[in-house]
Amino acid sequence: EFEAMEVRPARALGWHRALKMRSRLNRGTEACPGLVFALLTGGACRGMAYRLNPKTLALDLARLWAREMPLDTYEPRWLRCVTPQGTVQALSFTLPRTHPSYTGTMADADLLRVLQHAEGRYGTTLHYVQETQRALQAAGIQDPAINRLMALFDRQCGAA
Repeated sequence: EFEAMEVRPARALGWHRALKMRSRLNRGTEACPGLVFALLTGGACRGMAYRLNPKTLALDLARLWAREMPLDTYEPRWLRCVTPQGTVQALSFTLPRTHPSYTGTMADADLLRVLQHAEGRYGTTLHYVQETQRALQAAGIQDPAINRLMALFDRQCGAA
């Protein structure tokens, strides 16, 4: 969506990545909701922090907002993130557990059904999770929950 001026590893303390937000537009539909990641309170989340170019900031933020906030499901927040170069404030997309799109814990069979069937305007939930896993691994980040889910999918449904 944008070219970053700088990208650095970051860790958001007090938040963790979770595939627990229903997507009825980007990765699913009303009839077959998909899932997307959100930051939930608790734990710590390893990821990347992006510094945007001030010259294209308004356009970049408008594109980001259009992609992430089409239904105002996320609760955007500025989170304190620890990086090797120091602490930064980063715009992050969080989800309150009280929101109707929060799934809570889902049975593996239900997760597998979503991965097999859900598709929205930006593609399938399966592709989204696979691409997230690849990007994290390329950055040297292992997410045990994503790795477990993808291994389960491969065992139960065959590699995609």
